[in-house]
Amino acid sequence: MLTQCSVEEALGLRLAMKGLTSYAETLSVYGTEKTFVDGDDSPWSKAFLASAYASRGVKIRFTSGTGSEALMGRAEGKSMLYLEARCLLVVKGAGSQGVQNGSISCIALPEALPGGVRAVLAENLLASMLGLEVAAGNDALASHSSIRKTAKLMLQFIPGADFIFSGYSAIPKRDNLFGGGNFDAEDFDDYNVLQRDMQVDGGVRPITEDEALAIRRRGARAIQAVYRELGLPAITDAEIDAAVVAHGSDDMPPRDIVPDLEAADAFMASDADFIAVIRALQKTGFPDVADNILEMGRQRIAADYLQPSAIFDADFKVQSAINDANDYTGPGSGYRPAGQRWREMQAIPQAKSPAGFVDPHIGEPLSRLAEIGPAAKGKGREVVLALGPAFGDALATTIGGLGHEEVLEAILTGVASEGIVARIVRVYHSSDCAAIGYVGARLSGSGIGIGLQSRGTAVIHQKDLAPLNNLELFPQSPSLTLATYEEIGRNAARYALGLATVPVAVEIDNGARLRLIVKTALLHRRETDAVRPERPPQELRFDWEPDL
Repeated sequence: MLTQCSVEEALGLRLAMKGLTSYAETLSVYGTEKTFVDGDDSPWSKAFLASAYASRGVKIRFTSGTGSEALMGRAEGKSMLYLEARCLLVVKGAGSQGVQNGSISCIALPEALPGGVRAVLAENLLASMLGLEVAAGNDALASHSSIRKTAKLMLQFIPGADFIFSGYSAIPKRDNLFGGGNFDAEDFDDYNVLQRDMQVDGGVRPITEDEALAIRRRGARAIQAVYRELGLPAITDAEIDAAVVAHGSDDMPPRDIVPDLEAADAFMASDADFIAVIRALQKTGFPDVADNILEMGRQRIAADYLQPSAIFDADFKVQSAINDANDYTGPGSGYRPAGQRWREMQAIPQAKSPAGFVDPHIGEPLSRLAEIGPAAKGKGREVVLALGPAFGDALATTIGGLGHEEVLEAILTGVASEGIVARIVRVYHSSDCAAIGYVGARLSGSGIGIGLQSRGTAVIHQKDLAPLNNLELFPQSPSLTLATYEEIGRNAARYALGLATVPVAVEIDNGARLRLIVKTALLHRRETDAVRPERPPQELRFDWEPDL
């Protein structure tokens, strides 16, 4: 029942119980009818999880956002704001102290529609009216236009939302795997000026270059000391020197992450907790840092900071909506365009038809790909390549423009290069990549399957893992090349053979979400339209011979 919650939150709860975290990133809720019966994302499962975190003194926000259901292809014919209103009521009913909303990860979708930004503002207002802590959603990049992104910020900057950002991104956009921040480390100077111009405390303070370097060096040295005392893989002085002046990850020397991951697993399996970190800091000359961590442990027991809109002052005193209420009463009713003028404003010349996004990806069904009957459980060391319901049929190319035929050949070549065979099946009951990969793994004789959506998103799955857990996930389909798909096939074969396998390296394009989110939603809707819940997986024949 609680697959997603188990996979995503089990580690978060374990970290919390060890005292290593005080905030767990958000619990998603959705406003469609299906959420009330779907065990993975139901209000009941999320209310349970919120209580689990709160009982350990860990702050948790729920998250929703205008456009999320449309992006999933499950809007049920309802407006985005209607569905978001239902989400917020679910959050209130579940007893959460706050919500991270403002269409954070979906903002490009409402921004593509007339009045979409007004809907985002409306969801912020609804959250405030419900007495929820509001993190107003300026986290994800809203636009590549500096004017549009600043305009969106101002609409939440001026009224005085509890938190303008859920967390201001202090790293460059290219290192932000969430898609890049609306404002980030490169915008500190401008953001500080905005705070001055508007006489608004947006949570950022200017410091000098020397202060920044000193803080970064001390922080890096503290981490180095903890690693050394706890027997973790050593952090070298060269890494310290690089980290102090680095702008992004490209400025850091290469590091072997396998020992780090093994050490992290060992730490999690041990009885060690945050007290071990505190002792290491005290022993190595960082008593002030140790005291702060210990104080956070005390604060978790008191749990006052779990109140809505709670922050700490410099003395660890809690200020929240309970003892420092927001007395803002809302904006006035200003001019609102209507009638002909509103129609003129909506008819912008650069608006594109939805068909223009989808039509380039439609072609003739693959003649070399044919169904031969219901798929059965295989035997022996094989890999099952499970395709989405529209793959090579209702759709013919990936979102990156790669032909489905060539993608199949690349994956099969990769599997064959390791000396084993691959079977192909089509999954009809779901358009979800995780579900497609899960079916493939369950049908595979080796227990290893590849899930492949029509837009190109892929996953390597193992049958004993939960559906939303996996061996390797490739979510940025626009960045995947035929060479990447061949490597995916090769890795799947190596997993099937029980061989040590290095995960496939994938180029990260942090602009892809913003640039392609509308196309992604439309292509996924096309895939979802091909779903046939009653039809079992079908075995496919692909006329092809490996060229090795």
